[in-house]
Amino acid sequence: MALRGRVQGPPSTVLAVRAGFALLLAALASGVAMIAVGTVAMRTGPAAHAYAVTGFLKGFHGVTLHAVLVLPALAWWLRRRTSDERLRHRVVLGAVALYVAGAAAVLAVNLAQA
Repeated sequence: MALRGRVQGPPSTVLAVRAGFALLLAALASGVAMIAVGTVAMRTGPAAHAYAVTGFLKGFHGVTLHAVLVLPALAWWLRRRTSDERLRHRVVLGAVALYVAGAAAVLAVNLAQA
């Protein structure tokens, strides 16, 4: 619904909700990847090894998981600070770009350490 449906509100809020939900989906995918690796490791080796290799995307998972809260909260806060929707939309768009860049950087670090 958040990605395809009708989200009511100003464009900055709609952008924040949609981007937050898209990043939440990335968090869910990384969680699935960690569970899959852990399941294979548990079936093929000792439990200590499984616990050691399972959290290889933990940083990326955490960063992207919180976007669904952070980005709409920013849009809500901006709505109370200024009535200029164009400014709010630009700020939210910049925040989304920074959030995606930060998540990509964390993903690169996580994969390099794996």
